Amino acid sequence: MKRNFRFATDATLGKLARHLRTAGFDTCCAPQGAQDDFWHTLDPKRIILTRTRALRLRYKDRNPVFIRENDPWRQFLQVVRELKIVADDLRLFRRCLVCNRKLHDVDRQTVKGRVPDYVWQRHARFRTCDRCRRLYWAGSHPGRMEKRMAAIFSTQPRKRSDDCETT
Repeated sequence: MKRNFRFATDATLGKLARHLRTAGFDTCCAPQGAQDDFWHTLDPKRIILTRTRALRLRYKDRNPVFIRENDPWRQFLQVVRELKIVADDLRLFRRCLVCNRKLHDVDRQTVKGRVPDYVWQRHARFRTCDRCRRLYWAGSHPGRMEKRMAAIFSTQPRKRSDDCETT
């Protein structure tokens, strides 16, 4: 059964936020210089990920995860280990990497002219973000991400049906 992890990261963890979104986790990232307003208005069920000791102490009642690693992939691995995330919890390539919104399938004809011609000719499935209008399609990037996720979770790569590149 997939567990529904939801995260909030401080501004210093933007790349970690993107990796978590790639894995399908709802992850909001505090804007640079975010005041307490951002943190106080968060759903209390969101797991706070921070590199800031002050933030960790201020919200200690919410059991934040203090990120010790510098490398974003090691940060991701730390989160996976500490929260005991398993491969079944993943929903790869389901969220916009920029906005965090869920992606939706879009008719192929509607993206003609918005993606390079060779991409339009080669791919049948496209997804979009309703907020930023970014487009995603299966390409080389998802394959590399799948291999990395497979290595982290010691699983075989999944089928490529949900893989998406972006513009």
